[in-house]
Amino acid sequence: MLASLVRLARSLRVRIALVTALAVVVPLVIGVFVLATLLQHSLTGSLVGRVSDQAAGVANAVQQQGPTEAAVSNVDPSLRAVVLDRTGAVVASSAPGDQAPLSADRPRPNTSSVRGERRWYRPGDVETPLIVSQGVRSGGRDFVIQVSSSQQAQHEAISTDVKILLLGTPVLTALAALLAWWVSGLALGPVQRMRREVDEIEARSLDTRVEVPPQQDEIAALATTLNRMLDRLEHAHGEQRRFVADASHELRSPLATLQAAVELATDDDEWRQVAPTVRDEIGRMTGLVNDLLLLAQLDERPATGAEEVDLDDIAQAEVQRWRGDSTIRVRYDGSPARGRGRQRAVERIARNLVDNAVRHARSEVVVSTTTGRGGAAVLTVDDDGPGIPVADRARVFDRFVRLDSSRSRGQGGFGLGLAIVRDLARSSGGDVTVAESPSGGARFEVTLPGQVSDAAGEGQAGRGLAGRVRPEGRRAGSRCRARC
Repeated sequence: MLASLVRLARSLRVRIALVTALAVVVPLVIGVFVLATLLQHSLTGSLVGRVSDQAAGVANAVQQQGPTEAAVSNVDPSLRAVVLDRTGAVVASSAPGDQAPLSADRPRPNTSSVRGERRWYRPGDVETPLIVSQGVRSGGRDFVIQVSSSQQAQHEAISTDVKILLLGTPVLTALAALLAWWVSGLALGPVQRMRREVDEIEARSLDTRVEVPPQQDEIAALATTLNRMLDRLEHAHGEQRRFVADASHELRSPLATLQAAVELATDDDEWRQVAPTVRDEIGRMTGLVNDLLLLAQLDERPATGAEEVDLDDIAQAEVQRWRGDSTIRVRYDGSPARGRGRQRAVERIARNLVDNAVRHARSEVVVSTTTGRGGAAVLTVDDDGPGIPVADRARVFDRFVRLDSSRSRGQGGFGLGLAIVRDLARSSGGDVTVAESPSGGARFEVTLPGQVSDAAGEGQAGRGLAGRVRPEGRRAGSRCRARC
C-alpha cells in the first residue's frame, strides 16, 4: 500500500496536478488581496469625496450664518461635524453635548486636510474614522470645520468579499487540479498503453509494433520513434542470431574434421598422416576466430589513432607478396597516394581485396592507387573474373555471405573478408564500393581521407609488378575460392 502511494506521488499526473494547483492558488491569493486593495482605494476615495462635500457645505453655511448650530444642522446623520474657533474650542456641533475636537489638524482658511484615509487593504485593521478638516473665515474670524465618518462599513464589506474569495480559492484550486489530472490522464493514456505494449514485447516477438495514434501529434511521433527503435532492435537481433548461427555453422566443419582425424590417428604413423589436416583446420578456425574478434571490436567502438599512410607503398608491398606465388598475374599500376588511417588496418584492407581478387580472376589482377577529390587516397583492385551481379553488390559486404554457394567451405572462405574491409574503411573515415572492372570482372574501390598538400609530388612513379605463383591448391589451408 505504501509503495503504491509512493509510486502514485511520483507519477507525472500527480506532479502535473500539483503544479497546476500551485499555479492556480498563488495567483488567486495574490489576486484576492489586489482586488481588496483596489476596492479599498475606490471606496475610500468615494468616502473622502462625500465627507469633503459635507465639510464644504458647512463652511459655506458658516460663512453666511456664522458659527451657529444651524450651520451644522444639515449634516448627514451618519456623520459628525464640529466648528472650532482659533483656540480649538468647539463653537458648534452636529451632536449636542459633543465638545471635543475631532482632529488636531488646523488648516488655514480655504485649505483642507484629510486624516485617517486608508488606501491599502490590511486584514484586521482597527476602526479609524475618516476626518476632513477645512479652514474658513467668517466675520473676520478664522474657524475650522471638521467632519468625520466611520469606515467600518467599507472595511466590513471588503473583508466579507475577501473571505468569500478566499473560501472559494481551495474549491477553484481543487477543480483546477482535478481538471489537470483528467487532461493529463487523457494525454498520457496513449503513453501508458505504449509502455504496456513495449513491456509485452520479448526477444521472440520483436516483430510486434506499437500502435500509432491517428492524430499527428507528439504522441504519434513518440510511437513512430519507438517503432523505428524496434525496427533497429529487430534487425540487430536478427543479425546477431544469424551471426551466431553462421559462426557456429562455420566451426562445425573444421571441428568435425579435427574430431575425425583425432579418432582415426591411433598410432604415430596415422598421426603423421593427419597432422597436416589438423594443422590446416586449426589455422582455419584461428583465422575465423580472429576475424570475428576484429569485427566485434569494430562494432564495439570506432578505431582511433589515425596516421598518414603511403597507400601506394602498401599496395606495392601487397603485389610483391604475390610475386611468383600464383598462376594469376598480379601487377601494380598507379600513382603516389597518401591517406589517413591506421597502418595495419589499411594493410589488412589491401590484403583482403587482393586475396579476394586472386581467387576469382581468370588471369590478371590490377592494383592501383591514385589521389581523388579533396586529396582523398583511392585504392582500386580490378580482376578479370566473372564479376558481381548488380543485385548482389550491396550484400557482398555482409558477413558470412558467399555469392557462389556451389563452392565447398574447403575451397571458399568464411564470407568475412569483404565485411572486414568495409568496417575497417569506415572506421578510418572512408568507404568501399564495388563496380564492374574494365576487364569485365569486379572492381573494388576504397577511399580514405587524405590531404591535398600531401597527395601530389610524393612517392614513386607507378610501376607494374607482376608475379607468377603456384596453383591455388598449394594455398588451400590459408586461402579460399569464394568471395569473402
